[in-house]
Amino acid sequence: MRTLQRSRYTRNVRLFLIAMALHGLSSAIYGLWLNLHLLDLGYPRGLMGALNALPSAIALGIGLPAGWWTDRIGRRPMLILGSLMMAIGTVGVGLGISPVWVGVGIGLIGAGYNLFFIAYAPFLAENASGAERARLFALASAVLFWAGFVGEGIGSMLPDLFRAFTPLGPTIYAGPILFTALLDFMAVLPLLGIREAPRRSPGNPTMGWPKRALGVPAMAFPNLMLGIGAALSIPFLNVYFHERYQLDDSMLGVLFALTSAFTGLATLLAPRIARWIGRIATVALTQGLSIGFLVGMALTDQAALAAVAMVLRGALMNMASPLYIEFCMEQVPASGRAAVSGILNLTWEAGWMVGAVLSGFLQQQYGLDSMLLATAVFYGVGTLYQYLAFASRDRVEVAYPQGAVRQQVSC
Repeated sequence: MRTLQRSRYTRNVRLFLIAMALHGLSSAIYGLWLNLHLLDLGYPRGLMGALNALPSAIALGIGLPAGWWTDRIGRRPMLILGSLMMAIGTVGVGLGISPVWVGVGIGLIGAGYNLFFIAYAPFLAENASGAERARLFALASAVLFWAGFVGEGIGSMLPDLFRAFTPLGPTIYAGPILFTALLDFMAVLPLLGIREAPRRSPGNPTMGWPKRALGVPAMAFPNLMLGIGAALSIPFLNVYFHERYQLDDSMLGVLFALTSAFTGLATLLAPRIARWIGRIATVALTQGLSIGFLVGMALTDQAALAAVAMVLRGALMNMASPLYIEFCMEQVPASGRAAVSGILNLTWEAGWMVGAVLSGFLQQQYGLDSMLLATAVFYGVGTLYQYLAFASRDRVEVAYPQGAVRQQVSC
């Protein structure tokens, strides 16, 4: 990253990566215990699935307006607002007992998450030249996964610690969830230190970029398929291993931590592979291999084999996703990147909303294995479409000059 280290934006990049690491810690612990917290509250599985779908339903309403507004006011305000909303919402989830209050908290988390990550991709695209952009996307993703590795390792010990010393909230998982709220509040501090240059008014946000971004619906379709597939099983893998193989809380934390660690390492390898075969081909290759391990998880009855398959599946499925985001950002001018990021987020969240509700139904009617096999089907459709639609396009030089990337300083 020598070029990045000489960049005038190095301070902004480093501050942003610190905030990303804190959110990675928070998200890992929160995701590890949320569904077990909901089950301990006595919620039925159908309600659990609906609550997992709620953030996506909210994202459908705010995705496009948030993207356009981010292009107008800058990335920093959206990053700060998103972090604050995640922190406040997490407090509600940890302390709430009524499904209404827990739902309000989960909704705030979902809205804040989307605001943060709508600004995330344009920030990365605008703080690196074309030559270093792939490495910066990979580094940011690796930081997120490595933070997840640490968070899941720490998170595996938190329920017992809170139960022994300072029990908080209505379940043994409430204390760890409230701890993640503190991490989200802490993530605001480095974001406050980011400096952003005044932005030129883009005028009508619907003008300028759509004609140059005619491929946006096509780029968004794989997100819909992958979002459905991910929501079918990923949020419920802790429940899967807890109920099928009777793994205790500490073993669950170790398993998820290993998955994050391997994914973080694999993410840094993706740009190297892309230099040989192209970004989209790398995405298709790694995601395709991950589907095989996902099917293996569903078919085996051995806990050790299922655990190995989960670790490899997670690393392969996620290692090249920053390359696809980078590819999408390069297809549109800088003035419309946040809007396009909003569309990509919107389609992902639409898929997540559908998949989370469908997963609750599949679990009740056909058991836990059915959600894994359904995920494999949707992953396969999305991955095949990405390759057929964009592999040849990836070999063509992007029409927008690299100089346009730094027309403004972003957080």
